[in-house]
Amino acid sequence: MSFIPLILLIVPLAASLFVLVCKENRIRHILTFFSAVHLLLVLSGAYYRNGVITIGSIQLGFDIYDPAYYVLGITSLLFFFITLYLRSWIPADEECARIRKESPGMSNKMFSILMLLFLDTMTLTALSRDFGMLWVAVEATTLASAPLINFHKTKSSLEAMWKYLLLCSLGIGLALFGTMLLSASLAPNSSLSFGSIAVLKPVWFKAAFVFCFAGYGLKCGLAPFHSWLPDAHSEAPSPVSALLSGSLLNCALLGMWRMRDVAPEGSLQFCDNFFIFFGFVSLVVAAIFIIGQKDYKRMLAYSSVEHMGLIALLIGFSAEGTALIHMTFHSLIKMMLFLAAGNILLCFGTRRISSVQGIFDFLPRTSKVWMAGMLLICGTPPSPLFFTEWILISHAGIYLGGLILFLLFIIFCAMCNIVMKMCMSVPAENTELIQLDAIARKVNRVPAFILYAILLGTLAVAAAVYLLASETITLF
Repeated sequence: MSFIPLILLIVPLAASLFVLVCKENRIRHILTFFSAVHLLLVLSGAYYRNGVITIGSIQLGFDIYDPAYYVLGITSLLFFFITLYLRSWIPADEECARIRKESPGMSNKMFSILMLLFLDTMTLTALSRDFGMLWVAVEATTLASAPLINFHKTKSSLEAMWKYLLLCSLGIGLALFGTMLLSASLAPNSSLSFGSIAVLKPVWFKAAFVFCFAGYGLKCGLAPFHSWLPDAHSEAPSPVSALLSGSLLNCALLGMWRMRDVAPEGSLQFCDNFFIFFGFVSLVVAAIFIIGQKDYKRMLAYSSVEHMGLIALLIGFSAEGTALIHMTFHSLIKMMLFLAAGNILLCFGTRRISSVQGIFDFLPRTSKVWMAGMLLICGTPPSPLFFTEWILISHAGIYLGGLILFLLFIIFCAMCNIVMKMCMSVPAENTELIQLDAIARKVNRVPAFILYAILLGTLAVAAAVYLLASETITLF
């Protein structure tokens, strides 16, 4: 229905107003309630199939056959899970800071309002129906999310925030220039609306694609445009890191995907070559930096670079259905891993891998989620990512497919080595650690529930692949 897109934008704004005027102890209930409403509205879109609303010259809408609807669904689902996690994480983080005698972070009200604005801007990105509004929405996600990176108000988090702001603003500037070039390439009566673009000058379109790819690719974290990503993901609190990796990167990728979708027939291969080349470069960079990584949150950040590269490769090989499956399960698994990393950080108070020992002893439930998540994110059977990576390698051919498989194996070995050291080493005696361990254990319910949901999703994907193979239907 046509009013759903507008309500989806109003719900987070209304929630932020409630947070502004309510008491501190009611904030977590407001977040959970409004995030559930947002998710139910997104799911209702599957029943209505599409909905478009026009406000002046601005069009907002969704279509269940559009990749943007899946980006919207992923974003809403992740935000709902994270609000459930925040119910126990916020008091646990405050308690751990008190025990360690650390300065308190951002206030609950400010943090909650910024989170809701972040959800609103990502929703606007997915609902945008023309390149002008898409550009505005992606820029708005930068402004809404940057203060969240500086949650703990340390020197390193402030530096990461400014690095994120400056580099992403540079990328958005490139995307703006690309949007202007796209406008110059269009026929006289055409507009920047996705449904009515008619490219008259292919050379101008190719130039526009290059600038938009570089601009949105910087925000998306594709190598070599990824330099903001490891710092922001590691310095941000774990719930924010989960949203940055699981939702924001998808929104930026959507900008590049939109450009490819409107490419004239003669320029499509040109666009695909960009996706394939930079997707492969991202795999190479991720493999290099994950080896010998000393910070487990930065390890997860480089894993995000890897998976954005894999999704770009799938898009480049025209396996768009597989790209959406990969995007969905990467977001869920990476959220689970960042939330588990948040539990580890609460207990040990450090991101240094060498300082985290004996997770099996101190955090037995979190350690199981941590190890299972590592196996799932690396595409170990029966992970859903195993099926998508298998389809990618079959599309890539023997030489490029072999290189991709080799890089995935390197990443798997490097991540296994890091996670095993953290889980299986002998812990040192520490009275404070035992006290913090009791707090961190209370925050494990949501990551564990996500793990069970992913395993059920794995069964669904395996059944779908089996049916497709048995009926010899090629959808991917």
